[in-house]
Order: sequence, then C-alpha cells, then structure tokens
Amino acid sequence: MIVDRRHACLFALLCPALLARAQALPALRIAWSDYPPFQLRGENGQPQGLDVELIELIAQEAGEKLSWSRRPWARQVPDISQGELDLMGSATPSPERLALGEFTLPYRQERVALIALGPESAPVRRLADLKGRNLRIGFIRGVTFPASVRQALEDPELASLMVPLYANDLTLSALRGHRVDYVIDDPTTLMQRAERQAGEPLKVVLELAVSPVHLFVSRHVLQLRPDLVKRLNQAIQRARQRPEWQRVLARYPGTST
Repeated sequence: MIVDRRHACLFALLCPALLARAQALPALRIAWSDYPPFQLRGENGQPQGLDVELIELIAQEAGEKLSWSRRPWARQVPDISQGELDLMGSATPSPERLALGEFTLPYRQERVALIALGPESAPVRRLADLKGRNLRIGFIRGVTFPASVRQALEDPELASLMVPLYANDLTLSALRGHRVDYVIDDPTTLMQRAERQAGEPLKVVLELAVSPVHLFVSRHVLQLRPDLVKRLNQAIQRARQRPEWQRVLARYPGTST
C-alpha cells in the first residue's frame, strides 16, 4: 500500500508536465489489426485488447498521446519504413527491422506454436519432423518469429512448405478450409477465434517458443524525438508498477505476460 501511495504522489507531481508535453506534440501513430485478445475492434468501433490497454498505459507514463488506425499486419513494417507509422506493437526484433527503427524494452511475452486441425496422427517433436511430407504450413505475412524458430525455418525443405497468409484473420479459415495443414502463430488468438466460430476443433501440436514482444519505433519519428525510446523504456518500467497494469492483465487470463 505504501508503494502505491508513493507512486500515486509521484504520478500526480509529474502529471502536469506529462500533460503539457502530450498537448505540445502530435500524437504518435500506431496501428492495430484483428488479433484477439491482444488487438480487436470494440463495441464502440475503437480498438481494444491487451496490447491496446498496456500500450496506452505506457504512453500515459511517457506523456504521449496515441492515434490508432486499423491496418493489416503485413502493412505495418512497410508503413514504419515509409514514416506513415511511428510505433508498432507486439513486435519481435530482427536484423532487417533494426535497419528501420529501434525496439523498446519488452512489455509482455507471447507464445509461438504449431497448430493443426483436431488430433494429429503423426507425432511432431520438432519442426524438422515435417520435412519430406506433402503438406503446407501457413503463417501471417510480415510476421517475424523468435530467433530459434527463424533458424529452424531457414532449412530449404521447411521453407518450401511455408504459405504466407495476408491477414491475421485468415489463419483459421485457411486451416478449416484445408488450404494449409498447419499454422505457426500465437495459439491464444487462434484458439479464441476457433471457439467463437463453429467448425472443426484445433490442437496445439508443438510449442515452439515463448518470447518477449516490444514496441518498434520508426527511425523517422526518432529524427524528431531522439529521446523517445529512452522515455518509452522508462515509461514501461513505471507502468509495470502501477496497479492498473495488473488489473489489465487480470482482464486477459491465459495470455503470456
């Protein structure tokens, strides 16, 4: 309780300065896509979800306003590179992305798994077990997997099985429509979609990784606000100490945090 009071007093002292800064600067442009429970359209048409709520808390602590727009995941990195977006949430670092911007500290964890329809007869203990089989593996176009998964998929035999899907909401329909045999994705979102839409059940065949995700900050906005990553990192650390952070996590049980 003492920690909460101290934090509340500190935030009250900083609040006028943060508000003045937010009013003086243009809102940071960030996109969302249909990726429940992390990002989704709310009943009022506005974005909601775990990512949206956590990133809003981070922005408050950094004294920044956010301007959300809906864009397919495959468009977000190109828009970052062209300066049409300032931030990207739920982002995994890669050498290619580091040429376009910088990453903050992680703000949550995500799961990556191999998912299929119903029971899978042939056991899969590693991705290499799929080599030499007549099958297709779907993935969301533009996604960056954790390093261990990227390394496995560099195998030419596995790479030849990969089928890009343009939008997040196509993974379930691709599986149930038998256009792919497996999907590599965060199982939390795919299972939630499957529960809401009647059809064949899904199964997590192989857990591949649990990895941190970050805010990805465009180099274009860093030219105007060179201290932005530092301030966002400080804001992430402060936001994690706020009771509101834990309340947000409690509203989304079952997510990796």
